[in-house]
Amino acid sequence: MEKLQTFQRLKSPCVNLIQAVSNLTKEARSKKAIVRALEDLLKTLQDVTSRPDSLDSKSAEFVFVPLSHVLRASGLVPVRALELCLECISILLRTGWKGKVSPQLSGQLLILFTFLANPSSAENGIPATSEELQMRAFMCMAQLLDEISATPKGRISLTESNNIPALGKAVLVMVDSVTDVSSTQVKTQALTAVKALCSGMDDLDALASFLPRMISSLTKILTPSSSNRANFRLLELGLDTMSLLVSRILSDSATKDLPTAGTQKETSGKVVRTASWLQATAAQVKIALANVLKLRNHDKREVRQALLRLCLRVVQGCRNSLADCISMTIETLVTLAGRSGEQDTIESELKALLISESTLSGLLRESLHGWVISLPRLMQSKDDAGRRQIIHQISITLRLLDGEHTDLSMIDDLLAGNLRDSVSRVLSDSKNLNSLVTQPSTAMLHTEMVLGSSRSTTFHILRLPLKSQDDMMEEFGTLLNQLAQSKSSQKVVQDLIITIDSGSPEARLASYWLSVNLLKSMTTHNVAIEDFLDLGTLGLQAELQDELYAISLAKLAQSDFETDSHWHFQALALEVVALQASKYKQDFQVELIEALYPVIHLLGDPNSALRNHAITCLNIIAESCGYANASELVVANVDYIVNAVGLKLNYHDISPQAPQVLLMMMRLCGPRLLPYMDDLIGSMFSALERYHGYPKLVELLFSVLKGMAEEGVKEPLLMITASDDTLHQKLQSRPTTISDVVNMLNTLKREAEKPDAEHIDIGSFPKRPWKDTTKDKPENEEDSDEEAEDTDQRPAEPTTEVSPPVPKTFNVLLKISQLTQHYLTSSSPSLRTSLLSLLHTTIPALAKHEDSFLPLINTLWPVLLPRLEDPEAFVVANALDTVALMCTYAGNFMKSRIEGMWVDLKSIHRRTTTKGVSGRPHNGKMGSGGLNFMQTSEKGIMGAIKEDGVILRPEMYHEAPSKMIWDALVRLLTVVSGHVLVRDEYFDSMLDMLDPVLGQAHVRQALERRNPDAVWLHMIKKDDGELDKMKESLEKLRGQEKVLGQVSSGRVGWNFARLPVPLIEVKSG
Repeated sequence: MEKLQTFQRLKSPCVNLIQAVSNLTKEARSKKAIVRALEDLLKTLQDVTSRPDSLDSKSAEFVFVPLSHVLRASGLVPVRALELCLECISILLRTGWKGKVSPQLSGQLLILFTFLANPSSAENGIPATSEELQMRAFMCMAQLLDEISATPKGRISLTESNNIPALGKAVLVMVDSVTDVSSTQVKTQALTAVKALCSGMDDLDALASFLPRMISSLTKILTPSSSNRANFRLLELGLDTMSLLVSRILSDSATKDLPTAGTQKETSGKVVRTASWLQATAAQVKIALANVLKLRNHDKREVRQALLRLCLRVVQGCRNSLADCISMTIETLVTLAGRSGEQDTIESELKALLISESTLSGLLRESLHGWVISLPRLMQSKDDAGRRQIIHQISITLRLLDGEHTDLSMIDDLLAGNLRDSVSRVLSDSKNLNSLVTQPSTAMLHTEMVLGSSRSTTFHILRLPLKSQDDMMEEFGTLLNQLAQSKSSQKVVQDLIITIDSGSPEARLASYWLSVNLLKSMTTHNVAIEDFLDLGTLGLQAELQDELYAISLAKLAQSDFETDSHWHFQALALEVVALQASKYKQDFQVELIEALYPVIHLLGDPNSALRNHAITCLNIIAESCGYANASELVVANVDYIVNAVGLKLNYHDISPQAPQVLLMMMRLCGPRLLPYMDDLIGSMFSALERYHGYPKLVELLFSVLKGMAEEGVKEPLLMITASDDTLHQKLQSRPTTISDVVNMLNTLKREAEKPDAEHIDIGSFPKRPWKDTTKDKPENEEDSDEEAEDTDQRPAEPTTEVSPPVPKTFNVLLKISQLTQHYLTSSSPSLRTSLLSLLHTTIPALAKHEDSFLPLINTLWPVLLPRLEDPEAFVVANALDTVALMCTYAGNFMKSRIEGMWVDLKSIHRRTTTKGVSGRPHNGKMGSGGLNFMQTSEKGIMGAIKEDGVILRPEMYHEAPSKMIWDALVRLLTVVSGHVLVRDEYFDSMLDMLDPVLGQAHVRQALERRNPDAVWLHMIKKDDGELDKMKESLEKLRGQEKVLGQVSSGRVGWNFARLPVPLIEVKSG
């Protein structure tokens, strides 16, 4: 019933199609009618075949009848009609005939499909062709071959003698389309047809006759080139087709019983396979495979998997017939291993092959030997892909051969030397080795060395200038990781360590890098085994690590001028120290005596990568030794570091890092470190004495001393707030009155009226010494009475005030301050400023103990006073501030010194005022920024008028150096007035010098604290005098209105606004 329904549904479109074809020559619109009828038939077939087994062979033959009419009229129907017709036939082959096509019909269909698939058919029979038509034709051809080969009878009929010409033509069209057609879809369907033919033919001799043409066409599309970039799906299908073709014709099972050459002749166009044929074919296949195997580096996983299947079929099934191809096939398998996620599958296949066939292990070992020998040569080439590939092959092969009982002793002897030469060639890729070295920057001499906040315990990869170098070194790292798991690793490390100190810089670095990284990989892979087999004795690996640690420690301890030029030597040495610490854990603490300072020393290196390496190394050491962080490690072992720095300074080993280590130590430890550095200060000043001609180094050393001072003043006993007594502030003096004079005269008169006896009687002369050292009792009463009498007459011993205890830090600060006297005369202005700044830091802390502070002033004064005449303004200003600080804390002790330097102070005052100090206009009436005409003398105004009538205004020019010195002078005189009781004449001079700034509150208050009446009187005189002078000046200016209109243009590049100057009339009274 169902078949009847299917027939009824197919009947109508089939009849319509026959009618349309019959009217093809009668009606002009018949071509469109044919296309519509075919579309209707195709749609009906699709609907019918949507249900399984709904279309049988008889129904298929019924439908094929109208289609055959269309095919007979192929020269008249449009191309679209042929495409629809082939699409319908494809459905019939797939769902209707199902392998039941008769041999006669299959032969006719093969000829038809070959005709429609051939692009040249458009010139010989059909009006036009298209890619869609060719694709449908090859699709139907592949389906036809599959259906024919589904039955034994069909497979036999395919290679019958009468079908061989048609089959040959079909193969020719297939392979030509694979190589010549541009459409990827057409090529894909043509390859599908070729594959169906290869799998469907039982007669291997007939298939062998097509082999050369098929292999040639497949090789063309599978050989990678810049001009041939085939779709990866096409490549996958081509590799599978070649794999099938090789396995069917050239497999050992198919060629084991071939006859000898010349025993048979070719018959019916078929090739008779013989031993000589196999030998000739194998040579051609080897050439083809050599090109096809280049796809091993293809970026698509599907292509690599297809290539893997081809290689496995060659190795497994064609081991004898294609023996010459086995070596390169195994090399390709090794290359394919370890790529993305395919590593386990490919390696398991390879290991299975090596186990099953010992000869393959020998072949792989020979390949490995050749690769190792050619490694240094290939490293000289510019082909980065080739260089990476050979390194990858060696690493995979070592892993495959490990544990296979393969003797690799011959390779072990070559491996260390060739690895060294290869890495050396990679390092030499730069123009020269100097380009790999980071030159130290002088700016680093002034940077503080600090422990970063990073807690990283993983070293960063050491980068090289070129990206290709980094890629090569990464591949070598993978190789070393594989080598570490083999039995050859220990011998290779041993050979490399021997050559670390020999050869060129590149060769030494290559040996060192290989040794360190290989030993690290060995430690990672063998740590579990070593823990399990702990026999209490050192193995070869432990001995090698200790030897490498000794070499690394020696490299870190070398002076800067002794070290290798490449910073990677020190970075690798840090990695070895960290590796040793990780191995010995708490037991490594005994090594800190020698290892800690060289590591910290590199924290001051100008190379940021090396500093990061040093920080990571410290973190690893701290973690291994049980410290919470690197700072705690450094603080706990500060004595080792201080001793190391002291040795460097004492042995004239001066480098920027040593002082920076001290500075970092002080920042970490604070004041508690300073007592340990007492002897070190002497070494630093001794170094300063030897290297005083190097200003940068001297400044660096003094920056450390300043840091010591800044940390030292943080000592709790030195941070007590200064009292009024310590600051030596002088209270306001009381003026002398008439009553005081009368009382003084009365006192003198009473003293003069006393008799002479009162003045002469001074008591009896003592009979015993006032201080008797004997402790025995007196012998008689008389002596006792006399002693008692003498005791009464003995003057009372003065009671001495006990000074507070001096902390150890005080002595360090005092020593630093005392030694600055030798360098205040240095030629470096910045050094002189640093010294004065250092004194600013230490003086407040030292002033709390006058017994040491006052002698310090006496020591520094002879070298401090000449600094007031220094050519640099900031040095003069700092010197004035230092003197002011001494006056603050020493008080009247500075009286004679201040009075002695008064001439110098007046000289400084004259220099600053004549240059037009910006502080000169400051007064209480006009504010801090205004100009007060009332304080400008007649001499000042008239002196500004030149003969040419142009007014110069020097007070308008602001000199920065003079301003700096003037401000420092004002601060000094203000402090002197409040803390040093100088004589009145000096105080009056002080009032004159501070006259321009008496309007400032703090200056006036300081002066009034000494003598407010004098300040008041000075202000009154100043106002009256200026008023009179102003009157005279204005009278003179009335006759010079023209002059006032011409104002100086000032300095070059200065522009002043021209403002009218009104004349001011001053009325008396």
